[in-house]
Amino acid sequence: MEIVLDKSYLDGAPTASVQSLCEHFNALLSDELFFELMTTEPLSRKRCFSKLPDRENPVSLVPNVGFLLRFERERQRSCTPLTQHRIPDRYVFHKKLREGSFSCEGEVLENLNAWRTRVKAETEDFIERCKVVHQFFPELNGIEWKDFPAAVTEARKKIATDDDFVRKIYASFLDEEAPSDAPSPNLLTRDWAWFRWVQCQILAALRIFQKHQGRFPETLSTEFWRRAEHSMLDVYYVVLGALSDGIATLDSEIREDFLAIRPDAVMVLPGVLRPGA
Repeated sequence: MEIVLDKSYLDGAPTASVQSLCEHFNALLSDELFFELMTTEPLSRKRCFSKLPDRENPVSLVPNVGFLLRFERERQRSCTPLTQHRIPDRYVFHKKLREGSFSCEGEVLENLNAWRTRVKAETEDFIERCKVVHQFFPELNGIEWKDFPAAVTEARKKIATDDDFVRKIYASFLDEEAPSDAPSPNLLTRDWAWFRWVQCQILAALRIFQKHQGRFPETLSTEFWRRAEHSMLDVYYVVLGALSDGIATLDSEIREDFLAIRPDAVMVLPGVLRPGA
């Protein structure tokens, strides 16, 4: 069984729970999580890496969502199961990651800087989607504030359950600048990364749209950017979880979105495995 790890679980769950998960399931650690760990504060990074089993290949390393989207575009088929993309090499994490003394340099630093650049660009794109997400839901326009929360709830339910609607939004993204080999909307089903990417982007954008009551400041603060980046990265964990058998997370927003789109999947909590419901 494939279980996607996220940072909140790795950082917050007891060591015994993390190691039990890694021993009994195929725990997937994505590029997103690895680079997030490398950019977090040192004590958190040490805490996270020290909880993983101290052995070869303690988890399955899988590529980022961008890789999966490219795979589907190039192969014209679903990227699942995710384990087909895991790095096949034998590896061990550097002991200094456990000790908290690891210093990024050389190729690791180059990759980290490239990741930061990509995250910045993808956060900018995500913010733009948040600003215009209401265009997919005419029912959100021109309503009284007292009706707004319920309307957003219905919009989130629609994107979570209406597959044709997800494909319709995906089709709207295929403008004249779209790659010529972009998968046809008719191909997309729930086991495609493109399907889940659209679904999860819209779910997260609706949450932010509601928080700001549909009104975004002209000048976005540093705190706004930080929160938007966090939400954008959360999307990738939900996408990966939706494409696998379950997810291990302590983040309430990730749990909410994941259970909205995968009520049939497994939600892992410290010391507990339960069906998503």
